[in-house]
Amino acid sequence: MKRILLLLAVVSCCWSETQAQLLKKITGRQKEKTETTETADETLPGSRRPSALQANPTLIINGDERIQIDSAYEYDVAVYQESEAFQGSQRVIDGGEDIVIYYSSTAAAFSIQLRSRSTGTRYHYYGDFGKESQLMLAGVGGIASGDKTKLELQGMEPVYPGEIGYLSQLTRTGAKKVISGVACEEYVAHNLRHDPRVMNTNHARVTAYVWIPMDPHSVFPGYGLMPEHFKQQIEKMRIAGSYPPVVMPLEMFLEYGNGDKVFTHTTQIIIRERRRVELISINK
Repeated sequence: MKRILLLLAVVSCCWSETQAQLLKKITGRQKEKTETTETADETLPGSRRPSALQANPTLIINGDERIQIDSAYEYDVAVYQESEAFQGSQRVIDGGEDIVIYYSSTAAAFSIQLRSRSTGTRYHYYGDFGKESQLMLAGVGGIASGDKTKLELQGMEPVYPGEIGYLSQLTRTGAKKVISGVACEEYVAHNLRHDPRVMNTNHARVTAYVWIPMDPHSVFPGYGLMPEHFKQQIEKMRIAGSYPPVVMPLEMFLEYGNGDKVFTHTTQIIIRERRRVELISINK
């Protein structure tokens, strides 16, 4: 299974184990012949059942029923990125992903949306610090599925190109540069698969070069609106040398032990432009 995941990582720019599990769920549902009718809003608080029945559900959200999520979120910062995959020095044709990261200035909430160029599969992540909830969705062919869980900084791993479990042991290099108008500093990590500090990774060895904004507020204005216990925990993690993935890198280069590489870079940052993102948009 690990070998299969590694091959998938090469073709589709290093999916994480969670992404693969979500994809397996939705592809399985596509094969089912069912008369059940559910829509995205039916899984959310205050939802109503639609009058027109559909042959298959379009969005199923599982998880702890005590965890509250919204059917739509508003953001006003959008970071556009692209990732490219390489086997040795050869670029993988149609590999990589198109990425949009949304941040809010009025709430402690952000979202990550990926589209795989090789498969067309979409992955969405929603983190809401106010409701202490996180939601991961995967969708293909107009059918999506996902799980909502309690948002906890320890072990938090949003959907993103490559494996980001290495964030638990980043080391600051001292290098600094400006990316799309944002001052960033470089971190590096060298990981081994069986290192107890690394969780949720599928590859034997990876060297990661990561450029993270020096001031989180520069891209995530709502960062300061987090509940106090999250702020205290983030500060303790930073002092200990780790960095929770609440503000995503603006540039990242991963090099795996087998020679595979993934390069993610920012193409544009748009601020002060309000956007309403609905969960059901994963099927559009």
